[in-house]
Amino acid sequence: MSDDELFEAKVEVEVKEIAPLELESESEPEPEPEPEKVIEKPKKEKKPKKKRVLTEAQKDQLKLNLAKGRATSLANRQKKKKLKEIDKEEKTIQEDEKIFENLKKKLSSKQIAEENTSLKAQLAELKANMAKPKKVERPLTPTPKEPENKKVVAPPMPVIPEVKKSLSAKQKRTMLRGL
Repeated sequence: MSDDELFEAKVEVEVKEIAPLELESESEPEPEPEPEKVIEKPKKEKKPKKKRVLTEAQKDQLKLNLAKGRATSLANRQKKKKLKEIDKEEKTIQEDEKIFENLKKKLSSKQIAEENTSLKAQLAELKANMAKPKKVERPLTPTPKEPENKKVVAPPMPVIPEVKKSLSAKQKRTMLRGL
């Protein structure tokens, strides 16, 4: 095929037209779609539940159980209330003790400061006394008395250590091999 035949062949192409964009201000507002109609189903009437028929004895028993339960719950609430009061009292006592300890520390620190000043004064006095040279008199030590019957003992013979022979170079090398 030649180039002319290719270009001359007719091909059908579908062209879709695209609507030009319109500005919203120029166009009319679109009508809102109508909501779908909700179809309401007719409600079924509920049948009333049958109540349990109680005899007088059963009613009396239930009333007794209710009264008994109320009494025990009241007793439990009162018990918890007393426990909370005790805990609160203990907590306040601990807080008071903490405050007392803090005050005690403050007072003791004042006492410590007073004691420190007195100790510093004593130290200054001792330093002043040390600066003055004092002669210390020592008692004479008695001369040792020589006993009359003293035996003369000859001094022991001194021990002469054995002289080791020096090792030859070969012996030294064999000893150093293991290291």
